[in-house]
Amino acid sequence: MVKEPLPGNQENSVDNSGAEADPYRISLPQNVSLLSEVYTIRSYEVDTGGRLSLSALCNFMQDAAGKHADELGVSVAQLQKESKTWMLSRLALRMKSYPGWQDPFHVTTWPSGSRRLFALRNFLFHDGQNRLLGSAATAWLVIDTLNRRPLKVDPFVKKLNPSAPTTGNDLERNLFEKIPRCDAYTHEMRFRIRYQDLDANRHVNNVSFIEWIVECIPAEELQHAMLAGLEMNYMAEAFHGDYVISKSHPLDGHPGFFLQSIVKEDGGQELVRARTVWKPKPL
Repeated sequence: MVKEPLPGNQENSVDNSGAEADPYRISLPQNVSLLSEVYTIRSYEVDTGGRLSLSALCNFMQDAAGKHADELGVSVAQLQKESKTWMLSRLALRMKSYPGWQDPFHVTTWPSGSRRLFALRNFLFHDGQNRLLGSAATAWLVIDTLNRRPLKVDPFVKKLNPSAPTTGNDLERNLFEKIPRCDAYTHEMRFRIRYQDLDANRHVNNVSFIEWIVECIPAEELQHAMLAGLEMNYMAEAFHGDYVISKSHPLDGHPGFFLQSIVKEDGGQELVRARTVWKPKPL
């Protein structure tokens, strides 16, 4: 049974004040390194409704995570000197509202431990009045850039946050829930990977995949709904010149819920599997 705004247990999503559970909140840990950044929403970072676009939000997350990792001595640039790098593997996002043009947008992020080969990082989003807008959890791999294989993450987690717990909140647990495979998609779109879709790892940036996921939602849904929940599993890399197919299918019995996938056109390898939740835009 799918729960709103995202599948998964929500009973532990409380803040440090002991207030009533809020499914959009992740508890701030004690005695860990936090980074807080304030972004002012620019005109080219809004959607057709004048609210922060999903791609801009995810770029803010990536920027804040990168700055924090750099402060802690384990940024992509620092790891690349040792033939290693970070790669985003999983993302779980919940949003209840989005800021508008020229609004301040506060991003707080911190490393939150590990699970198997994954290093975890959480995010909270607030507006200028400190009202909670949403939250996110991410899981990252450290990759050997010579053979493209994952490495043990413990040495890097110790640098990031040695005191982080090994068990996380419910949004973190959503990261490791299996997203169902859908064999019959109702919408498809084809994309060619451009050079500008690549990042410092010379593969498709995670935000480009998110943009292709959104593009495959029917236009009538996008016109009247906002993204309230997103789960992404990044399963394989894609490179410049590849063609990919983004697919989506509404989840039967759950209006606004879609199962989604991105595959390589040549061979059909699945690159991304996703689940999105869309709710009516506020009046």
